[in-house]
Amino acid sequence: MTTTQFEAVLAALEAAPPQDHSDGYDTARLIELDGALADVEVRDAAIPTPAGDITVRIYRPTSTPSSGAIVWAHGGAWVGGSIDMPEGHWVGLSLAARGLTVYSVDYHLSLRGITFPVPSDDLLAAYDWARGDLLTTGTDDIDLHLGGASAGGNLAAGVAKRLARRDTPPASLVLAYPSLHAEFPEPSTELAAALARVDFPDTLPGLLAFTMAHFAGEAGIHDEIAVPGNGAVPAGHPRTLILNADADPLRASGELYGSLLRDADVQVEMEYLPGSLHGFLNEPESDLGRAGIDRVADWLLR
Repeated sequence: MTTTQFEAVLAALEAAPPQDHSDGYDTARLIELDGALADVEVRDAAIPTPAGDITVRIYRPTSTPSSGAIVWAHGGAWVGGSIDMPEGHWVGLSLAARGLTVYSVDYHLSLRGITFPVPSDDLLAAYDWARGDLLTTGTDDIDLHLGGASAGGNLAAGVAKRLARRDTPPASLVLAYPSLHAEFPEPSTELAAALARVDFPDTLPGLLAFTMAHFAGEAGIHDEIAVPGNGAVPAGHPRTLILNADADPLRASGELYGSLLRDADVQVEMEYLPGSLHGFLNEPESDLGRAGIDRVADWLLR
């Protein structure tokens, strides 16, 4: 992919009318697939951030008290997606149906001149707002976790560093097939064999490089928050679940980051779902998607 081609993609995204990111999986359809999701209260709240108000969608179980909470960031390569996509809405409903309060964050996308640190600031503001919301609702005795998928995993990992540095780390960090490096790390022999079974486009490495550089903006791809794979692990970093996809070039990024955390004596559980591809949390009718939800819920409810 060339710079001109990437700029054309950005221009098309910026010119497009508002998109329906639900992919046909609105609340009614999701409840049709899983009746337990009906036992969830959902509301939207506008919260202030340095770049202006954003929406946080709050999911709470109605049949049982919350046993924990998580601030969650969807993916979309920093330039797409929303809290309406299954990776936002289905994940929120599903975790809440299992007894968790979920704060799904509609952070600013890196379009129309917006770049890092704006999305990172959004997620940090949402985390702080969620702490206050738990206090207001009298549920501040439960653990508050942080997590995200793909580009949202990048944001969550960066914000976890910021929180650790100010001595207010989340209870844990959940990263689903995260993008944590400016380039695809060298895959292991096992991963290379898995990737060989899938026909990935030759433009994929270039696309990652362009999107990461675009998101990082003036901070650059060597920034330790914009690109969390850079730099040292701060003291107090929370225990971390890294749930990778099987045949996914970004699995190498998750694995390398997991090794970095372990070398810093952070408690890490790192695994992949056999047979899965990138984005399995965006697939409500997939057994692998449901397995991913189960694994995240199991981690959060310990």
